[in-house]
Amino acid sequence: MSKTSLRHFSLQRRMALIFLSLLTLIVLVTVLFVWRATYNHSTEQLQSHVRTSASVVAEKISNTASVLRSNLIILAKDFSIKQLIATAADDKKSLYSAMENFQARSLADIFWVLDADYVPLVSSQDNSVMDENALSELRQSGLHWYQHGGQFYLLEAVALKFVESSVQNNAWLIMGIRADRLFDQKLVSLTDMQISVYHPDTATILTSTFAPQLATELGSHTIVIAPTLHELTLADENYIYGSSQLGRWGESPVYTLLATQETKAYLSTQSLIEQLVIILSVAGVLALISAIVMSRTITRPLEDLIAIARKISLGKYVQQFPQSNTKEVVTLTAAINDMQNGIIEREKEINHLAFFDELTGLPNRIQFHQHITRSIEQNIAAKLIVLTMDVDRFKEINDTISHEKGDHLLQMIAQRLKTYTGTKAFFARLGGDEFGIIIEALNEEGRKADPEAIAQAVVALFEQPFAVDGLNLDIDVSIGLAVYPEHAINEQGLLQCADIAMYSCKDQHYRYALYQPELNKHSVMRLSLMSELKGALVAGQLQLYYQPKLAIADNKITTAECLIRWIHPQHGFIAPDDFIPLAEQTGAIRHVTHWALNTACMQLKNWQSQNITLSLAVNISAMDLVDMQLPAYIAKLLSKYDLAADLLTLEVTESAVMGNPENALKALHTLRSMGVILSIDDFGTGFSSMAQLKKMPVHELKIDKAFVLDLANNKDDQIMVKTLVSLAQNLSLQTVAEGVEDLATLEFLQSINCTKAQGYYLSKALPAAQFETWYHNFHRVEA
Repeated sequence: MSKTSLRHFSLQRRMALIFLSLLTLIVLVTVLFVWRATYNHSTEQLQSHVRTSASVVAEKISNTASVLRSNLIILAKDFSIKQLIATAADDKKSLYSAMENFQARSLADIFWVLDADYVPLVSSQDNSVMDENALSELRQSGLHWYQHGGQFYLLEAVALKFVESSVQNNAWLIMGIRADRLFDQKLVSLTDMQISVYHPDTATILTSTFAPQLATELGSHTIVIAPTLHELTLADENYIYGSSQLGRWGESPVYTLLATQETKAYLSTQSLIEQLVIILSVAGVLALISAIVMSRTITRPLEDLIAIARKISLGKYVQQFPQSNTKEVVTLTAAINDMQNGIIEREKEINHLAFFDELTGLPNRIQFHQHITRSIEQNIAAKLIVLTMDVDRFKEINDTISHEKGDHLLQMIAQRLKTYTGTKAFFARLGGDEFGIIIEALNEEGRKADPEAIAQAVVALFEQPFAVDGLNLDIDVSIGLAVYPEHAINEQGLLQCADIAMYSCKDQHYRYALYQPELNKHSVMRLSLMSELKGALVAGQLQLYYQPKLAIADNKITTAECLIRWIHPQHGFIAPDDFIPLAEQTGAIRHVTHWALNTACMQLKNWQSQNITLSLAVNISAMDLVDMQLPAYIAKLLSKYDLAADLLTLEVTESAVMGNPENALKALHTLRSMGVILSIDDFGTGFSSMAQLKKMPVHELKIDKAFVLDLANNKDDQIMVKTLVSLAQNLSLQTVAEGVEDLATLEFLQSINCTKAQGYYLSKALPAAQFETWYHNFHRVEA
């Protein structure tokens, strides 16, 4: 081979080397450019994914906390729980039971009820005391974490006021959900990341979705809290993680750590680089120009895809992607499109979790509140009707047929509600067995919808029973209605009014009730009276008034009935029907009865000293009747005031005796053996049988005024009263007719040999001093 050929070969080699060098440089530069751009894009996408996942986690935890807080706010307004807290000193067991039931309905794991001085009244944990610093933190807004018994909890606290208008908090309701229940595999699947909750100040992992071994190893690392991504190694595997604040533990912040495997995070980058190397290598073998053209063909759509990916990372979704004939670019485009669709689907799922009830598929409480607010702000309807509906006896049903079937029943109720065919309605499940309905007050024909007609239509939906696993269940509901703007002008006011109406119809056993302002006032006054009754006894606000009973045959006043009057310093005269049921409900009736008996005996002794000879009748309740300490207390009073037992008459209603016949009869026999006179009050209105009456060791029957008020004119009443008097005479019992309002009635009673008469014809109930004057005047006239 000649020198020329050698140079030519060498030149070709040199050209080849130059070409290869140039091609290699192009390949390297292209690969480096694409790798850096893709790596940066993947990193930005990962950062975006971490931020989105952190938002998902924060939103889920915040929604959970919000639901828990909303439930606590409703509970804090609940009249029953206020009553239980007000009487917790005497009955913690009932308060504990109520809070335990509410905890179960709210899916909570722990609770405290603290008094105004933050002293625990009851707690789900025995002898559990809240840390003072934690109490201070709970009064501030935000998410709060708390460690108790080796577990971490998400806590919410709400102040409770006995009187809503008061500026003073009377108690605190606190509930918490265990941290490890908040972060489950469903949330891991949703975010596609492992989630841990970390407290930097104590280097403590509150909870983690990692396997226990990895979670322990994570706690031993130095965790960097910063806006950027960081790396760490767990079990010889590299992980990328980011952090985001998620509330506070004590006085310092708590962060979520969202981690994913590094290989998984940059899998698309590695795949893309491998494909690019192959594409560019083939292009280099074919031709430099082909390589340049192919490089441009590849890099240009890649840059477009990178720009699209950046838009997606900012939440700007793209409808049209760049077209390309390159398989790899098409694959990458499809991958980015799939990624965008996945993000959209996740956002829809997150939105569904945030605004819809998972069990029934109905909108949840949050969306219900937002719908009311939006309807008011956008003036969608001139009027809105808001209904809150509660399933009666649902706890009993749930406990009987199991919680799983109870959930199925709730689903069936939701489906039944959807069959409502009236004015367009918005249905929601507010929580537990409570549902909400929003209806525009104008129907499709433009006529105003009638709230009560709507309530009747909803009630009619439950006329047919529900078939649950072979059981036919008749379901009753209680519905409260409130109308915007008549009853309230905002969402909270409407819900409060609807709730007040709903609970009022529960108390009255009605199917539905439209809110009335007096319902709210009655609730506030009722709560106030319950707490003031014992104090009223001490303060001397209660008085005994005396109404005379005429011995008809002798035309003499031989007995007077003691009637309690409460003269309140703010509310004035309070009728017994307004506070005696409250006293029976709270157990204060025993104190009231003892006070009445002591006052009556003292008055008897005083009148004896004035030569006023008569006996006094005192009413006792069903609760007093079965109190076996009552006979001993009466014996003590008779001894103290040196009174004969037959000067005291105890009046008890038929219903009180029939409520617990065995114990009632035992108490009546004891009292009769002491010489106390016993009278059956309101006779004829109860359900006692003749056989039961024969067993009662009583001295007299008191005929209810319902048969006496129109006795002079009503033949049926005359027959009834005559029959009752004849029955009493045959049983050797005396009779007292109450409600005598005229002379004709008195004369009829005299004609049928009724023993005594009582009523306004003789006198209304009078204070002691006025009664004495009336008594002397009556006997002076008769003399």
